[in-house]
Amino acid sequence: MDKISYADMLKLLDSCRFQASDETFSITFLTCDKTRGRGGEWRTVERGQICGLPYSVRENEMRGLVDLESGIKTAFHIQLVFKINGKRIFK
Repeated sequence: MDKISYADMLKLLDSCRFQASDETFSITFLTCDKTRGRGGEWRTVERGQICGLPYSVRENEMRGLVDLESGIKTAFHIQLVFKINGKRIFK
């Protein structure tokens, strides 16, 4: 299985901006919501781009994600990303 560094993953995410770029990525991550006591579900988005979130969310190492197939926007923790474009993340 191919691997990608954490720093390269962040660069890739930043290059795929919603409505500013034609580039997309596929991503697999684990959900987590401490406030509501939910999470632990694997989510996979086949065609996604990064979208805007409130500034306070970015401080918590989160990013906004829009699924281009369904149009649904969600936030995810960048520390909980497992794969991007079929490549496993390493630090």
